[in-house]
Amino acid sequence: MKVIVTGCAGFIGSHTTEELLSRGYDVIGIDCMTYAGSVQNMENFIQDIDFYEIDINWTERIRDLVQEENVEWIINFAAETHVDNSITSVEPFIHSNVNGVASLLEVCRATGCKLLHISTDEVYGSTTEGSFVETDNFSPRNPYSATKAAAEHLVTSFHNTYGTEYKMTRMSNNFGPRQHQEKFIPTILRSIKQGKKIPVYGDGKNIRDWFYVKDCAKCVVDVLESGEMNEVYNLTLQNELENVEIVSIILGHLGLEFQDVVEFVEDRLGHDFRYSIDNTKFLQISSVTPTSFEDSLRQTIEGE
Repeated sequence: MKVIVTGCAGFIGSHTTEELLSRGYDVIGIDCMTYAGSVQNMENFIQDIDFYEIDINWTERIRDLVQEENVEWIINFAAETHVDNSITSVEPFIHSNVNGVASLLEVCRATGCKLLHISTDEVYGSTTEGSFVETDNFSPRNPYSATKAAAEHLVTSFHNTYGTEYKMTRMSNNFGPRQHQEKFIPTILRSIKQGKKIPVYGDGKNIRDWFYVKDCAKCVVDVLESGEMNEVYNLTLQNELENVEIVSIILGHLGLEFQDVVEFVEDRLGHDFRYSIDNTKFLQISSVTPTSFEDSLRQTIEGE
């Protein structure tokens, strides 16, 4: 099968491109190479794909590619994802996460191509107990997650109005090699390398569900291959930890003392306390065995 992967030079997109190639897919990669995209992220596979440095908002060019290459699926990782950046300015997030998705949907409408859209657990908002299922209401609580929720509504509206076929994933907090430096674990490792204090928001008790990127890539391709059409799947292997726990585990690997290298800083505006999603629906179509957290964290540290 021939597929387009948008955001193939980014963190999760590059790992998923590798997974697709390992399963025999013919991949066309698209990335507009913002600060979050890197040629180095593609060094293991760029010779094995057809790569185009274009913006997903260039509807006509992508439509032509789909038609010329007989592409069956667009797998959309292209997005602005850093919450702090969205608080500073929402415009780039609207450009990529809303307008860009509308552009891809127009391509699908014109060509009959199908869309596998990559979303986030943040569309559900925060919860202190229990885990969200796919039918729960959205409650996005920052500009980033609001644009991702808007994108999802566009996808389902195109299906309802035009019959555009799709699959969708909402994934938990990824980590692993090649993650951009602005994210939490790379910030920890970079701060240590530079001899700076590790900044931790608030009291560090915020809870995230940590999902190794290579496991996530396998889950995404499992949804492509085995998921029901026009359905949404929560993707997680359920490993919830407080931010301070993540810091402590990494420092334990490196033989450093928490009190020597950590500083608590003013909390992020509107900082969600806990994200948690239920993966029962996904486990009905896949049996991915999670990489041990110790091994995945070691690979992440070594990858940095």
